[in-house]
Amino acid sequence: MKKILATGLLALTLIGCNGGNGDGHGDYTHNELAKKFVKELNLDEEFDVTLVKKSTLQENFIVIYDPYTDSYDALNIDNYNPEVDNAADYYFDNSGRAFYDLDVIPGHYETEYDYTVVGYDADGYAIWGYEPYDVWVPTRYRDRYADITFEKVAATPKDLAKVAALKEVAELEKSAEFLSSEFGLSLTRSKEVARLSAHWKKASLKGMTAAEQDSFSTELLGFSITAGKAAVKDSMNGNSAKIEDLVESAASKNGITPEHASKLMTKVFGL
Repeated sequence: MKKILATGLLALTLIGCNGGNGDGHGDYTHNELAKKFVKELNLDEEFDVTLVKKSTLQENFIVIYDPYTDSYDALNIDNYNPEVDNAADYYFDNSGRAFYDLDVIPGHYETEYDYTVVGYDADGYAIWGYEPYDVWVPTRYRDRYADITFEKVAATPKDLAKVAALKEVAELEKSAEFLSSEFGLSLTRSKEVARLSAHWKKASLKGMTAAEQDSFSTELLGFSITAGKAAVKDSMNGNSAKIEDLVESAASKNGITPEHASKLMTKVFGL
């Protein structure tokens, strides 16, 4: 889906700036448009990206981190109109102008030179020359093919929180892949189930009210925990009709076979 596109662009260095560097759109400045674009993009099930750099000296470009591909990508949002454009469609339609899988260049010092007075001659006249000094260069992201570099500001506590969130996203993605493979769920539904199951585990049964338990169960399997317990009780007394009905309900809710639904019920709730 994401192919690295080498271009014949001239080599440029793109250094972060304080204000937004782009056209924006309507009432949105470039920086506001960048945030809006990423927010709308993440509404699509295929995306859960982080806005890493909203402004560079390369006009209209932003840098995002995609946890699904574990890559930093630079996108051009100059033609994005949030009033009429779907962000995911815009992303794919403009992939030819993007730069994917950027290399990370760690922060480091570089030596630069300042033309200044370096001394005085015997007659008291200034002697001019070049004086070296060190400049700190923050973490940057470079396209190895076009030799274009995008800069990121120094990490903040908020950035570190994003890293933790990205790890959680990666874990959910792996869980979704397992659910899809093991129980025949569609990719879309497997992601929904993975997220709901993760919330279930975090909350734990002990910390949830009966109503909350029923709500989670209904979202996952199409029936409440209360109904599930009643069906299990009947089954133990020799009446399996309610259990069979719940299996059909779970199959319908998740778009899978009754056999897969039965396995899912056992996996998630032990029914």
